[in-house]
Amino acid sequence: MDTNSLRGRIKGNLLYLSLEKLQEINNLMEAIIDKGDKKMINMKGIWKGLGFEKIDNLEQEIRIVRNTSEKTLEERISRWNI
Repeated sequence: MDTNSLRGRIKGNLLYLSLEKLQEINNLMEAIIDKGDKKMINMKGIWKGLGFEKIDNLEQEIRIVRNTSEKTLEERISRWNI
């Protein structure tokens, strides 16, 4: 099993635990990390090759998407029968 699929299984299993059990899991994980297993994941370049580099002005495109989604959300909320 590779690292990503194992992480996915762990994340999925966490959904079924109570808050008390989640705290136990968190305490165990922190204890393991404190004992020196502090391997960090390098996230640099995770978006490379997905097509974002083809967008001329990425920040402007993000602003447009945010504005559009905000307007859409406002329109949906205005149609609620409250």
